[in-house]
Amino acid sequence: MTSNEHVRRAKNRVTSAGIHWSEAADKEALAVMLSDAILKRLQAAIESGAGASLVVSGGSTPAPVFACLSEADIDWSKVRVTLADERWVPPGHPDSNESLVRDTLLIRKASAAQFVSLFRDGITPELAVAEVAIDLQRMTHPFTAVILGMGNDGHTASLFPDAPGVQLSRAMDLNNVEELAIMHPASVSQTRITLTRRALLNANHRYLHITGEQKCKVLYDAIGDEPSEGYREGMAPVSGLLLNSPESVSVFWSH
Repeated sequence: MTSNEHVRRAKNRVTSAGIHWSEAADKEALAVMLSDAILKRLQAAIESGAGASLVVSGGSTPAPVFACLSEADIDWSKVRVTLADERWVPPGHPDSNESLVRDTLLIRKASAAQFVSLFRDGITPELAVAEVAIDLQRMTHPFTAVILGMGNDGHTASLFPDAPGVQLSRAMDLNNVEELAIMHPASVSQTRITLTRRALLNANHRYLHITGEQKCKVLYDAIGDEPSEGYREGMAPVSGLLLNSPESVSVFWSH
């Protein structure tokens, strides 16, 4: 199967599920498209008087988007930013998502935004959850926009398929009112703190930002043949963020 066929199949399955699909020729063009879409929502929220809230993901994929957002001429002082998940390492550590966001997004014009950290120094993540949850409640809800990534194993945020079953089930359970979960996936070395599925779904719009042919294959499988059934145990965790209210989801993809 050619690269174009993988993309076509993924696009057809995404749109059949009622999810919006946008693509660009390269990562840079995609970053401009995605940042423009997010900025429109942030600006509308600011103009409404309620303020705006932006949830972002770590990793290398969103870096071009962060660069575009950092230059945007909006009232960033009315925007609160947080992460979809964080490795339990202090700011300044090379694996810290917070450091990435502070160094690449919260600079230039966006330096006026307020950042809500998921990390607390000197205590365990289990003890920190209640304190972080209070800070999250100070953000505008529903979140104005959530930017998600996706791993080749179908994880998003730190909702990993190989996390201990009880942890993953609780984090994915929409009856769980908690906004945060501590995760210990077998495939990663560090403890993670993540927004739960329920918390991430509490957003005006979710953006899945992915690049490359392999991610199209993962996405195609994650949505499955019966997207109307929604997330079920055993499916890729990312499906739980795509199949609920799919009209409020956009996939942004490029090679």
